[in-house]
Amino acid sequence: MSILLNGFRVELSEATFKAYVDKMPDNKECKAIKNEYKNDSFVYWNKGSIFLIPKTSQSKIQIGQETELKCEENLKLLVALINHLLPTILPDYNPFRLKPLQILAQKKELVKIIVEKQKLNSYSQILKNFKIIPKYTLEARLIELRPNEVFIGIFLRLGTTWKITASLSELQAKGVSLKSLYVVRRQPQKGESRLVGKIESLTNGIINLSESYNNLSQIHEDEIWLEGSKASFSHCLKALLGNKYYSFEKERELQESNLLIGKGQYEALQKMKKYLTKNSPLYLTSDLKGYIKEQIEINNNGNYTTMTSSSPVQYCFDSARTKKDIYAWRGISNYGPFSREVFSKKSPNILVFFPDTIQGKAEVFLKSFQEGISIKEGQAEKSSYSGGFAKIFCLTNPNLILKKIAWHENKDQSPAKVYKAYTKIIEDTLSKKQEDIDAAIVIILDEHSNLPDAINPYLHSKSILMLDGIPVQQIRHSTIQKDKKSLQYILQNFSLAIYAKLTGQPWTVDQDQTISDELIIGIGTSELSNSRFDKRQRFVGITTVFRGDGNYLLSSLSKECSYDEYPDVLREETISILQAFKRRNGWQPDDIVRLIFHSARPLKKLNIAQIISECVQEVGKEQIVEFAFLTVSEEHPFIVLDTSQQGYKGKGIYAPERGKIIQIGKYTRLLSTNSPRLIKKKTSPLPRPILIRLHPQSNYRDLTYLSEQVLKFTALSWRSTFPVAKPVSIYYSELIANLLGRLKNIPGWSSTILNIKLRASKWFL
Repeated sequence: MSILLNGFRVELSEATFKAYVDKMPDNKECKAIKNEYKNDSFVYWNKGSIFLIPKTSQSKIQIGQETELKCEENLKLLVALINHLLPTILPDYNPFRLKPLQILAQKKELVKIIVEKQKLNSYSQILKNFKIIPKYTLEARLIELRPNEVFIGIFLRLGTTWKITASLSELQAKGVSLKSLYVVRRQPQKGESRLVGKIESLTNGIINLSESYNNLSQIHEDEIWLEGSKASFSHCLKALLGNKYYSFEKERELQESNLLIGKGQYEALQKMKKYLTKNSPLYLTSDLKGYIKEQIEINNNGNYTTMTSSSPVQYCFDSARTKKDIYAWRGISNYGPFSREVFSKKSPNILVFFPDTIQGKAEVFLKSFQEGISIKEGQAEKSSYSGGFAKIFCLTNPNLILKKIAWHENKDQSPAKVYKAYTKIIEDTLSKKQEDIDAAIVIILDEHSNLPDAINPYLHSKSILMLDGIPVQQIRHSTIQKDKKSLQYILQNFSLAIYAKLTGQPWTVDQDQTISDELIIGIGTSELSNSRFDKRQRFVGITTVFRGDGNYLLSSLSKECSYDEYPDVLREETISILQAFKRRNGWQPDDIVRLIFHSARPLKKLNIAQIISECVQEVGKEQIVEFAFLTVSEEHPFIVLDTSQQGYKGKGIYAPERGKIIQIGKYTRLLSTNSPRLIKKKTSPLPRPILIRLHPQSNYRDLTYLSEQVLKFTALSWRSTFPVAKPVSIYYSELIANLLGRLKNIPGWSSTILNIKLRASKWFL
């Protein structure tokens, strides 16, 4: 087995180097010094000192004293210097961006290749203004595979950048609707935002904007391009290519995958290694060079374990942890859900809303949901969804209450009025209901599912029902029409989500309990803004709480606040939740309590870990509190390749197995949460690991235990029978944030209900 990182080791030629060093307690003066010496020296500030490294022997530095510094004690300085100098080692490329360094492989532009492959020559004139260019990002980072053996690596990431340089007037003339597309400046000046605004209309070369920065109302089309997003590409090319768009898109996916799958990434790394070593060394200072060496390989030696493989996650279906399976759905089918003995809604009432024009298809689907699916294979009958909802989830006579949306008489209405047909019948039903309603299903026509939020029938339906304390599950018309072989798997996920929204617990994971209490608490935020140009940003804190075995306890939303108010709101909310669980779980003096916090991406310049630590100390004064604060992120420069992995049915070649844990720093681990068997398509990019970073203020520091727990929490999503890429402590917060942002566009919506009737429901699945 050969496990590789996507980076190359940098070997330093000397143990020391010279720099000018001076004390500077505050870095406010640093910017002025950088401007003064920008042609003369590299300037770096760290922990109360400023460092200047001359670029040439003729440099005249009048700050500080020339000092001989040890490399091993100043590796952060050398990393910053290498990132500054990287463009000089790639003289054949003009940087697209400097921090981190990004270069574009213009000769490998993908749209040109697609035109040739798909014989789209008749469209080549307009398509030449649509470009998908391979992008290479190079960045130096510190790596510590073993204690006190820190070195510098240069890491390569692959991606693509999308550009649209077509004339907007020409696009409009060819039938492209420009309304609501975003535009960017061709040449932004210093201090100007590249993003300009959203198009309202185009007349005689003048773009009228519906939204923008600084209340700009108009701009000439010669000053801007369309934003090169995938959404803009898709919108324009569907209009320009017609039916040819789908063959274009299929070829695009193939060409992009050649770059981003395991073999493509490995080949790019080998080419980059040759190029970098050919142009090596990097001249860091007058007396220090950096030689680019071999690709970083992960090995365990006899004295230290850098890489471990976690055991497969065991799904549990009873509190004694005797009923287990490594497959979630098989476990539910054999044992029933974890909460079957204590679930209080054995005979739930479920409203079902559907357009009357698809009544027959809706009823066939609901019958399969209730009674199960039988599929004949030869002489045998086989099904992955047999018995139906009640049997699988140990319920008694769940009651489906069918309500038709009067769509036949309304189908000629404009899209802006579609939602009114849904809201009318839902409001009438709720006003006349005679029994408690536990959940609702809303079936949506495909052409309505992607309508803007403000007129989206599903969001309007969800808002009305949730304000009445009723969680909602959506499904599309095209989905309910799938053949039996596909529908059996759709119904697994569909029924799973409904049971969870009814506050059921489908499964937990196998987790040894060696302490009095263990809670995992996800900390997230939702940025409440209706526009990309809204400077008045408001935030809502999102907290999700689980037991150590993954048992979902609740989600909680803080009050809406500004950025400046957020620290106090977070502190207040965290203390309130911890005190509630201290009472609820009966923490006694001297109990050992473990509190593990997961955060995806803390707000900039806000030390969330410090705030959480203070809250823990305040609430847990009488207990022995083991505290860990983890940042769990997909935003990092690392990938992992297993060159011995030949994939599964052609998928996931070079993808490491799920559960691979690799140390890359004293407080950091890479965790593989995917595997070849979980990858959906042969064209899927090589999966990225997640980066787990333990905050140094934590007093519980077993990163192997914490990483394995993060892996287990990726298996706790009740939106699907398969694991997700992130732990649910993060994933659930993101689902909540996404829906909150969308529901905010619905008149009359209030999130207050989410902290009352729906606090224990997984309404967001």
